Amino acid sequence: MRKIVGLSSKIKRAWLDAVLDRLVKTTDEPELRAFLDRHLKDDLPGKDSRSKVVGIILRIWSNIPVERVALRDRAISLLPHISGQERIWLHWGMAALAYPFFRDTTEIVGRLLALQDDFTSSQVQSRMLTTWGDRATTKEAAQKLINTLVDWEVLRSTKTRGHFLLARKMTASVPDLQLWLLESLLGASAANEIEAQQLLRLPESFPFTISIGVNDLRKHEGFDIHRQGLDMDMVAVRKFKLEPPPKSSKNPKKKDISKTAIPTLFDLVAEDVSWDNGKPHTITDVTDPAIHNQEKTDPLVERLQIEDSIKNEVLRTLSDRADRFLQVRGNVLIPKGPFAVPLAECAGQFRDGHYFGCIALTQSVFEAMVHHVWQVRFKKKETKVKTFEKNLETLHKKKIIRFELKTKVEKLLADRQSFHHLRPSVEAEHLKLREIAHNNLTLLNELNLELFGCANLDRVVTAGNHLKK
Repeated sequence: MRKIVGLSSKIKRAWLDAVLDRLVKTTDEPELRAFLDRHLKDDLPGKDSRSKVVGIILRIWSNIPVERVALRDRAISLLPHISGQERIWLHWGMAALAYPFFRDTTEIVGRLLALQDDFTSSQVQSRMLTTWGDRATTKEAAQKLINTLVDWEVLRSTKTRGHFLLARKMTASVPDLQLWLLESLLGASAANEIEAQQLLRLPESFPFTISIGVNDLRKHEGFDIHRQGLDMDMVAVRKFKLEPPPKSSKNPKKKDISKTAIPTLFDLVAEDVSWDNGKPHTITDVTDPAIHNQEKTDPLVERLQIEDSIKNEVLRTLSDRADRFLQVRGNVLIPKGPFAVPLAECAGQFRDGHYFGCIALTQSVFEAMVHHVWQVRFKKKETKVKTFEKNLETLHKKKIIRFELKTKVEKLLADRQSFHHLRPSVEAEHLKLREIAHNNLTLLNELNLELFGCANLDRVVTAGNHLKK
């Protein structure tokens, strides 16, 4: 299924400002459509072209999904506190939410400007063709969007035709404007969550100066933040449930205060959403200020709350952790072998869900195993060093490692750089990381048995049958 570009016309900033002023008075779509039709008659006398532009503008600011209405309304509430030029921040965020093509194009422009001072429209078009398809619509829409950004005074053209520069970096007079934009851009991205420092440096936010930090992200009501690993803060857009209005009761009963339930820890603690094992689960955010302010004078109560929240997180992920444990159980089949400890650590990294650590460690153990056997078998001095490939080839020629296993190991290490770009926050890439880590473990165990195993399972040799004289 082909993606819909949608942005088929140049959209002037003055048109967007006009509808934004009108939204302060009304959010009724038919009324906004009629207003825009009248407002654009002088600039766009053609009925078809005017209707097309009106549709694009309304999709940005009016015809939006119900879950984004609150975000739009917060943008309108910011108007009295910002300057007219700062409205670009609001148009940018809403356009990114409405049109994935806008977000993808601005991301490419941001990446190009991070590498060089200027860029060409052909560079943007060629990159967009790889994700949006080689069609005339893509190239034409990319060019019109660049012209739109020139009208917004985000970009400026050079004397050379088709070359563009960043006009200037825009600053915000209030931190809430920066937080609103980052929430919009995160909501527009394909990722469910993103690392906090990465969110603060999004390439698609290239025209804006982001001066806030992680502490500001924590305080923002639109974000959920949780810790991943030792020092990585992951940020997700907080999902607000749309609840129907309460039903009125004809004979409301007087509330019995004595039977009012006392709030528990789980009523006080905010929840976040993260990924574990490729599946969503909730994680208690122990950094929520509501917890700390609740019992600020009693450190013991606060400690108990934090302990209970950690227990809650462990219980939620227990099933997935058990699955990983069963998956790697028995990987270290030679417990007294020379590489038993690093093998156990590799399995532990996988069991704990640390796939990057598992992959990196298994790659190192592969090289260490081959070098160790080559050194012992051929009585080489410790100072004698050869490349891994040559050591592996030597062991194969001496029939210490069979050809099939040698080929697998060579392929694995040839692809050693293929996993660095994968993002655990994206479900498909999370599952890919898990698959790579598990394949590495399986092959490492196979090499371990090949080099250090023996036919007699009642005993274990230190250096394997191949190393015996």
